Amino acid sequence: MNVAAKGLVAAGLAMAGAGCSAINIPMAPDLQITQAGVLLLSCILLLAAHGLNQLRRRAVMQRQEALELLRQQEHRYRTLVEKLHVVTWEMSYPSLRFIYTSPHAADLLGYPASNWLSPDFLADHLHPEDHRRVLDSLRDHALTHQQQSFDFRLYRECGDYVWVRAIINRVTSQEYEAASLHGLLIDIQEQKLAEQALRSSEQKFSSVFHNCPDTIVLADAEEGRLMAVNQTFEEQFGISMSDAVGHTATELNLWNEPGTGPRLLALLLTRTKSNVELEFRRADGSRFTGLLSARPVSIDGQPVLVTVIRDISALKLTQEQLRLSEQKFSRAFHASPDGLLITKASDGMLLDVNEGFTRITGYTRAQAIGSSTLALRIWRDDADRTRMVETLRRDGRVRDMLSQITTATDQVRWVEICTEALTINDQECMLSIARDVTERLEMENSLRQAATVFENTTEGVIITDSSGNIAAVNRAFSQITGVDAADAIGQPLRMLSANVEDQEVVAQASRAIREQGHWQGESWNRRPNGELYASWSNVSQVLNVDGSLSHLVAVFSDITPLKHTQARLDHQAHHDPLTGLPNRTLFEARLRESLHSQALNHEEHIGALLFIDLDRFKQINDSLGHPVGDSLLQLVSPRLCSVLRDIDTVARHGGDEFIVLLPNLRTDTDAAAIADKLLAVFRAPFICAGHELFVSASIGISLFPTDADDVNSLIKHADAAMYRAKNQGRNRYAFYTSDLTASAHQRLEMENDMRRGLERNEFVLHYQPKLDLSSGKLDGAEALVRWNHPQRGMVEPDQFIPLAEETGLIVDLGRTILNIACAQLAQWHDQGLTAPRMAINVSGAQLIGDHLVNDIRRALAKHSLSASQLELEITEDFVMNQNREAIVLLDLFSSMGIHLSIDDFGTGYSSLAYLKELPLDTLKIDRSFVAGLPGNHHDAAISQTIIVLAHNLGMAVIAEGVENELQRELLLEQGCDSIQGYLVSRPLPADEFANAFLRRAPSHQPSQPV
Repeated sequence: MNVAAKGLVAAGLAMAGAGCSAINIPMAPDLQITQAGVLLLSCILLLAAHGLNQLRRRAVMQRQEALELLRQQEHRYRTLVEKLHVVTWEMSYPSLRFIYTSPHAADLLGYPASNWLSPDFLADHLHPEDHRRVLDSLRDHALTHQQQSFDFRLYRECGDYVWVRAIINRVTSQEYEAASLHGLLIDIQEQKLAEQALRSSEQKFSSVFHNCPDTIVLADAEEGRLMAVNQTFEEQFGISMSDAVGHTATELNLWNEPGTGPRLLALLLTRTKSNVELEFRRADGSRFTGLLSARPVSIDGQPVLVTVIRDISALKLTQEQLRLSEQKFSRAFHASPDGLLITKASDGMLLDVNEGFTRITGYTRAQAIGSSTLALRIWRDDADRTRMVETLRRDGRVRDMLSQITTATDQVRWVEICTEALTINDQECMLSIARDVTERLEMENSLRQAATVFENTTEGVIITDSSGNIAAVNRAFSQITGVDAADAIGQPLRMLSANVEDQEVVAQASRAIREQGHWQGESWNRRPNGELYASWSNVSQVLNVDGSLSHLVAVFSDITPLKHTQARLDHQAHHDPLTGLPNRTLFEARLRESLHSQALNHEEHIGALLFIDLDRFKQINDSLGHPVGDSLLQLVSPRLCSVLRDIDTVARHGGDEFIVLLPNLRTDTDAAAIADKLLAVFRAPFICAGHELFVSASIGISLFPTDADDVNSLIKHADAAMYRAKNQGRNRYAFYTSDLTASAHQRLEMENDMRRGLERNEFVLHYQPKLDLSSGKLDGAEALVRWNHPQRGMVEPDQFIPLAEETGLIVDLGRTILNIACAQLAQWHDQGLTAPRMAINVSGAQLIGDHLVNDIRRALAKHSLSASQLELEITEDFVMNQNREAIVLLDLFSSMGIHLSIDDFGTGYSSLAYLKELPLDTLKIDRSFVAGLPGNHHDAAISQTIIVLAHNLGMAVIAEGVENELQRELLLEQGCDSIQGYLVSRPLPADEFANAFLRRAPSHQPSQPV
């Protein structure tokens, strides 16, 4: 047999061995295989193949049995889970979308299980307060691989929510390399409700425990150590709960008497105690009396003492006060100067009397007690006692019952009786107070007799009692004072003194009456309706025999007509002859009077001082003449008075300044409201000598006594506030603030510095180029003044130009600017540079008279310049408010060859009728309209309108304040001729301007602060 046959035999044996039991068949290397051997080998191979088939069938059967078992277990598990009252679920990660939920999901929220499988079901049904926490927890759990559970709320289909507890596991599928979460949702709504009920119950107990007005302590019954205390304990003893718990009352030093704690604890362990009065000590050492009650209870099997302590210190104090009150009553009863007696209501038996009773009746205390008033024949008419008892039973008290009594010496006295009911030992008694009024009635009788004498006199008469209360007045009193007799009688005389305008007169009169017994003099008084009247009064004392004061008699007459006559004589000395208003002297007197009255009467009201200055009044005087100005002031005066109250005062302070006194205001808002009314009277035009004038005003307001309490300071403060109103744009009001005083000093200092600066040549010019839009070439320059202050450095013009205009320094400053600009033009010409046309801003004050014309002619001649090299920029509001003289002046400048332009066009009250008559060359669009370009369609419409208007009138247009390329492009598109602004260049010193623009083309530089 060859080698191949041998290998086949070996392979067959190996297969047989793999399928059956191991058979070791030794083979010799040189074994010779016969035909029978081959047959045997074939049989063995067949047996091996059969064994392999048996093993394969057995393995298939076992696998089928295992799968069936797995299906049965899965069915039992799913059946078990679905029968549980929980929701099993599985969701994908990271989408957090449910991919399976058990049927109980429909029972939990009311939604079908299919709804749960929508992409955002979980996120859409989470309670807003739990939303972020739940989603974050699910994502964190998917990353940590740890089992987790947490509680949250889900909204049900009916709209309410249910508390659930999620128990989560993470499952990872290696086949798809994806993660999923699965777990359980358990309904814990009832558990949560129970927990909330428990918390509510605990909160209620805690609230009752801690908010109980009495101190409550839970203590260990064996040792007395405190287990819990309420907030009242902490407040009462000054010891916090943390410091108290674990300690005994003795250790906390709560007992005022040493050894109280152990004795009380031993007593409480044997029986319940209530209302034990003890002295306690607080943490700060103070003491109080407490009523202690305690009861032993068992808490969790531990004996505990529940102790309540009520603070009865106030009760003890009340009891002590009651005892003292009884003592005081007894002392007052016997010390009273009036007669006091306690009697039985039934028979009038006297139970007690005081010394006042014995003094009035003449009966001793021993004679009176035990006897009745009827037996002693005290009542002159016994029916008076019956009337007193009936009144007491009907009304509960008797007041000022007048009756006659008989004394022990048979004298008859008049008494006023007041009676109150008492109960003594269950018997109805009466406490009566009897006052002897015999002398008073006699005096009143005398006064009644005298009434016929003074009732018909033309002079007012006042009679008071010894206490200064008005007892009688005559008819003339009411006619003169305006006070009804019924309102005056019984009132103190000082009621009338309060109506005296000058309280110093009241003080002088009181001093003279007290020291000399009489006084006479003059006073101004005010009736209830506010009307003033003058009186001449004579007041005298009337004394008793013993020298004591019986009453006062005052006789006075009305001298108002005489005073009015004097007032008419004083009118010319205290009123402005032009307007008829009070002058400065009278105004200050009234202000001083108002300040004095306010301080004397301690009034809660405030007062206000309004300083009114007419805006641009000087221009009217200078242009139209002083008669027109005087006529305007006469028209302004009644308008101001028309909106004021009768108690207010408006005066002419001088020139075009008015000043208003507003007393008795509630708040500063009232002053502001009146200021608004005063500003409103200027809205209508004034017709003066054929001229229609529109005038506004600036108002400054100071308050008293808030801002000051003297005349000079109030006027000064109101004046400072007025200047603030002018600086804020005129035609408005401003209140004084403390910083205005400093501002006034700064203004004065700056004015002085400006005068010195003009002398020292501190003012310099910067030059801002103007660019022609169509050619891109230089189209002139504007000279802008700067102040090189030696201390403050370079000062911008908006900080000193307004002050220069107010003080008149603008004329000198304008002359300086003109000379510097002309000198610079000449210098550039000498340097061989092509100097541009120079624009100079001209103030309205410079355009009055011929000063500016002369200044320009001198400057041009001095520097050998042509008038065409100058351009004057004039503000629109000045030009539009001028008369024909202004037009003549502008015509003169135009005839000289000077270029004219209106600055800030569109910001004033333009008049097209004036505009067409003015010899203008250029309109300058104000920067306020350019700033909104190109985005603001209103500004774009205004700029377009101005450009069209100017071109139709034959004028060029320049826009100032151009800062970006978009603005330039829009203005170019609208047909604007030139621009000026930071897009071209900021204002530059002369050398920088020359280097940048006189030797090279204009550059586009970014905007920078000035």
